[in-house]
Amino acid sequence: MNIREKYNLKESAHSLSLQPTKPLQKLSQWFLAGILLAAIILPLFKQFLSEVLFYSIYILLGYCILHSLYDIFIRARICYIFDAANNTILRVSPLTLRKKIMKLEEAVIFVSSEMGSWHYSLGAKKSHFIKSYAISENFSSGKKSEEKQTQYEDQILIKITRLIETAQIIKP
Repeated sequence: MNIREKYNLKESAHSLSLQPTKPLQKLSQWFLAGILLAAIILPLFKQFLSEVLFYSIYILLGYCILHSLYDIFIRARICYIFDAANNTILRVSPLTLRKKIMKLEEAVIFVSSEMGSWHYSLGAKKSHFIKSYAISENFSSGKKSEEKQTQYEDQILIKITRLIETAQIIKP
């Protein structure tokens, strides 16, 4: 799968749109399948578990199912549109539809790290440490991850950066 399909990248002369968490959709589907399999197999071990533990595990599995469904049907479909013609960055979600999150000229891209992995984030210059949006999948220190990072930087990040720089130059 090439990176354009992976991130559902669409570009035109003055805009670019991408779905940064779409690569996690496949992983969430596998996770959901594993949870459902565990829910089917768990009754076989009921005799070895206490009643409280048995139902606690089912409650935990229910939460994991809901979380996976959220990742698959909502989070993976969040799309960011960088629109140079209107000088805006929009966030499109199945729940909120189109929402303007900032002006293109105010945007800054930085690296956010969490528990051994990191990703590129987008935020407004004055408040990017308070409110930010992940615009890439998580990367780590492995060889495969470095290849994914290089691909992302060469084919997507450079285009986003170019749109932001152009908006800052044209700024009235």
